[in-house]
Amino acid sequence: MERRKNTPADNTKKSLMVAITVVFAGLSMGSGPAMADRCKNGFVWREASHSDRVCVEPASRSMANRENRLAANRRVAPRRYGPEQCKRGFVWREAFHGDTVCVRPKIRAQVRFENQQAGSRRQPGGGAYGWHTCKQGYVWREAFNADKVCVTPRRRAETRRENQFAASRRVAPRRYGPEQCKNGFVWREAFAGDKVCVTPERRAAVRAENQMARLRVVR
Repeated sequence: MERRKNTPADNTKKSLMVAITVVFAGLSMGSGPAMADRCKNGFVWREASHSDRVCVEPASRSMANRENRLAANRRVAPRRYGPEQCKRGFVWREAFHGDTVCVRPKIRAQVRFENQQAGSRRQPGGGAYGWHTCKQGYVWREAFNADKVCVTPRRRAETRRENQFAASRRVAPRRYGPEQCKNGFVWREAFAGDKVCVTPERRAAVRAENQMARLRVVR
C-alpha cells in the first residue's frame, strides 16, 4: 500500500500542535517559584524545607537554616490546657471524663460530691426509669445526654446554665491557631504552609527571592 505524503496542510497542523505543547509546558512551569537542579554561580538552594530549591545567595540559606532552628522560640507559648483552657477563676467541671465545661471551683467540688453520692440517691431495686431511677426529690443531672447522676432539681438547672455559658468562660481562641507568632514576627511563607516565624522584612525578602527564582537557574 502506497504511503501518503505529507501535504502543506499536514505540516501546518504539526507545527501548530508543537506550538501549543510548548505554550502549555511554559504555563505549567510558571505556576510557582522555579525549583532548580542547578543554580547559577554565586547562588545555592535556599532549603527552607527539604524540597526548597529556590536559588538564593548563601547568606539567605544560612538565615533560613537559623530561622528553622529558632521556629519554636518565636511562636506564642502553647496554652497549658489547650484550646479549652478556662479563664482565670474557673476550672473544668469534670462531671465525667473529658468534661471541660468551665465552672467556679466550688461547683467542681459540688459535682465531685454528687458523683460520690450517686448510688445512695437511686431508688433501690430500680423503678419507672430502670436502675437509674432517682429517689423522690432528685432528678438526673444531665451534664451530658447520658448523665444520670441524681441531684436536686436546682442543681440540674444550674448544670444546664453551666453548659450554656461554657464557651464564654474559656480563654478566647488564638486568631492564627497554635502556630501563631509572637509580636514582631510573621509567617515566612517561603512555600505553601510555611509557618516559620520571621521578621516582616525577612518575609518580604523571601517573596522577592521567589519572584527572582527563574533568573537564577541554569537552563
